[in-house]
Amino acid sequence: MKLSSIFKNLILCILIVFAQFNIQNIVVEAKTPEFAQIKNSNTYLYKSAEFNSNQNRWCILEKSYFVKILNNYNNDCYKVEYNGLTGFVLKKDIQLINEIPNTPYPTNTTFTISGNGCYMRTSPQIKNVVDNTICVVPSNTKLNYIGKIIGEEAVDLKGSVWYLTNYNGNYGYIYSGYTKSITPILANMENVTIYKGDDFSKINPLTNIECIVIIVLTLMPCIVILYLLYKPRKFKNINIKPKNTDKTIKTPIYFDENL
Repeated sequence: MKLSSIFKNLILCILIVFAQFNIQNIVVEAKTPEFAQIKNSNTYLYKSAEFNSNQNRWCILEKSYFVKILNNYNNDCYKVEYNGLTGFVLKKDIQLINEIPNTPYPTNTTFTISGNGCYMRTSPQIKNVVDNTICVVPSNTKLNYIGKIIGEEAVDLKGSVWYLTNYNGNYGYIYSGYTKSITPILANMENVTIYKGDDFSKINPLTNIECIVIIVLTLMPCIVILYLLYKPRKFKNINIKPKNTDKTIKTPIYFDENL
């Protein structure tokens, strides 16, 4: 068979396989990232998707830890969960990862109330505000640390850091000047890989190695079959002695008597 016919059949097989996979329209569902790592030191968790108001901030998120992605809220932010709180975080301050971290939040960090106890408040301020007290937290009460935020300096020379915590089911702020024995917050050293997908849910199969391998493996049997069908055949030279069919035909010779 002519070489051109072989190529025509090969191309036909390839087109059949590509039609089966519908390469132009197929999409591969990518694993949606569940967590993102906090990459900037001044990354805030916001109560709503408004980022210009200090009153809308829950706390500063600890760099190197993670937020759980709840949904892709808009072009600027994700809705996330962090250490029991639901809020919003700017996309520019985090990076999506492929893994699920073992310790996403500084969950084992605690602090203790000192002195005679203190108020827990709805905001990190005391002066010039309507009563923002939630309750009184007794002395020596150990509380879980969720995050911190910069607020008013409630006591002279004791700084302006407030701790966000949960006490008796209420979220609120405790002035750090009224606390002691806070657990050191160490950087999270887990090894994670950055998510490289362009789209949050789909990827192009032509850029996916697994999809390309499947297509190549599918084409292999077609190539083998074509090779077996059209490979050159070797013929043995068999010398067949023809039968002696040569018969001598005697042609009569005539003489002219007049010569």
